[in-house]
Amino acid sequence: MPVNRFSSPLTRMLLAGNGSTTLLLQALTGGSISASVRSVRARPIGHLPDRSPALLQLAPGATAFVRRSLLLDQHGRPVSRNEVIIPAGNPIGRCLAEDLTRPIGLNLIANFTYHVREPLVTGLAPWDAAPFGARHEASSKAYLIHASGRPLMLIWEIYNPEVVSPITTQRGEPVPIGSASHWSAGE
Repeated sequence: MPVNRFSSPLTRMLLAGNGSTTLLLQALTGGSISASVRSVRARPIGHLPDRSPALLQLAPGATAFVRRSLLLDQHGRPVSRNEVIIPAGNPIGRCLAEDLTRPIGLNLIANFTYHVREPLVTGLAPWDAAPFGARHEASSKAYLIHASGRPLMLIWEIYNPEVVSPITTQRGEPVPIGSASHWSAGE
């Protein structure tokens, strides 16, 4: 879904930005953002979302680490849910994924890792971190981070609809490159 379909200028800025989402979330919430890493698991190429092996330039038979986390505001409220896919053979990416103390974006900055973010797709996805299993639509985006001229990691981020408005309008036309839910890999 094109970014211009989202009603809120703040949502459009977050989804269209090619800089640190963590820094934008800090500005939006007015405080620090921390990570609550739920899991880091090695996955064979066949258990990754369809397009991720090609985007990450993974060789046949390769594995990748899948890091799932919540980003929390200064009050412990989830502001986003992240799935980060990192080639297992990339020592920089592996180091970033295995640091359970801070968000990936802040870790890239702290380690002086020069990188470029390539937005891939934006859209709506379910936000199911609500109490009692309630599900709500949420804005989301997937992007690829490059470092040293190679893909470093693929990130799919879903934003808490109480923090980042998922309300859309009829402006713009959908782009046929797949939905954000395409990036969700099953356990």
